[in-house]
Amino acid sequence: MYRTPYGKHRPACGGACLLANVGSLNLMPLSAGLIIIPCSLWFAFVGPRLAGMAGGVVATPILLLTMLLSLACLITAWITEPGIVPYVALEEEETPESSEEADGHTTLQRNAPKKKLYVIALNGQHYPLPMFRAKICRETEACIERFDHFCPWIGNVVGVRNHKYFVLFTVFTFAVAVEVFISSVVIGTADPHHFKIPTHERAVALTLMSYTVVIMLAVGGLMCYHIDLVAQNESTNERLKGTYTLRRNPHNKGIFSNCFSFWCIPIRKSYAVAENKDDDLPLPLLHVEP
Repeated sequence: MYRTPYGKHRPACGGACLLANVGSLNLMPLSAGLIIIPCSLWFAFVGPRLAGMAGGVVATPILLLTMLLSLACLITAWITEPGIVPYVALEEEETPESSEEADGHTTLQRNAPKKKLYVIALNGQHYPLPMFRAKICRETEACIERFDHFCPWIGNVVGVRNHKYFVLFTVFTFAVAVEVFISSVVIGTADPHHFKIPTHERAVALTLMSYTVVIMLAVGGLMCYHIDLVAQNESTNERLKGTYTLRRNPHNKGIFSNCFSFWCIPIRKSYAVAENKDDDLPLPLLHVEP
């Protein structure tokens, strides 16, 4: 059960999940609508016409299954706690050298706020953020293990616990777009002498065809990008910052091992759940004196 808020993440559904309260940045309902509405038009106008063609009868159940899988992954990525780790801010102590240099500074400079060092606080110990590949998300104000990015389309941060669902969401959404595109091309360009398709149904098919081209380009590009990240065991945040541009990625164990770890190893339990806060972590301890 989730009982404690972390940043803008708040317990919801009686503590069953932890949702990011990010207001207008949460576009998850819009994402669902962009899938449901065109699929509904397809079921109403394209699917019935396709059923009358050779092999077209299987198109409807296939699209229905793919659409449901896409929506399921979208909702799961939204409601899954992304990998929150509690953190604290420590004031960095002045070294003797810095204190001597400050003697010649103005009072305003000497009274400037001290720099803060953010560390992960778990089980009474402090850990540096890089040990968890973590970052404090600007949108949710929570520290996320293996931070990838904040995605408004799922209304949540993408981190160690929901990255898999996010990638699956892009895969199934891309599959839905491909299925709708191909079938809409078949109906929209069907020979009018052999298939008596009303003008408005043909127009719907052509509209869906144009719409899904945009979705295939956008979601398909995102899907390929994240599949490559998974294969290299790298996050979006690390790639954009160029973390491993000039040095070897210590997390990259090879494509097969990286993909196996991402897809086959069970997702770790949530550290934000009250029952798990006292569990020990198999990590080396780093003591940081406040």
